[in-house]
Formats: sequence, structure tokens, C-alpha cells
Amino acid sequence: MIKLGEQIRLTPKDKKILGGLTGSDPSHIKTQKQLKNFITAHQVNYPGRSPEEKLLRKMLDSYLP
Repeated sequence: MIKLGEQIRLTPKDKKILGGLTGSDPSHIKTQKQLKNFITAHQVNYPGRSPEEKLLRKMLDSYLP
């Protein structure tokens, strides 16, 4: 991920990983706020009750600015 102020650019690797974790295409994300909203919206699907859900939440959290 490349950052410049509030703007971000996801690398192809970032897009592949985020897409795999969420099942949604993150190509539209251009700002840190959009990224945070994208991750927050998908974390609703993983409330953190099981060890797998906790791991997915941590992996998504690692992309937050």
C-alpha cells in the first residue's frame, strides 16, 4: 500500500489479499477513510466468536492505517 496524505493506492498484492479475505473487490478504494469503511463493513461478518473469526479480524485490522 502506498500512502500520500489521505490518499492511498493498494498494490496488486494488497488487492488480492483483501479480496480473498472479504470476498469483495477493493479496487475502488482511494482514501484511508474508504479503506477503514471497507474493513469495518466486512468485520461485521466476523464477530470474533471463534478462533478463525478472531484471526480474520486481526488480518483485516492489519490493513487499517
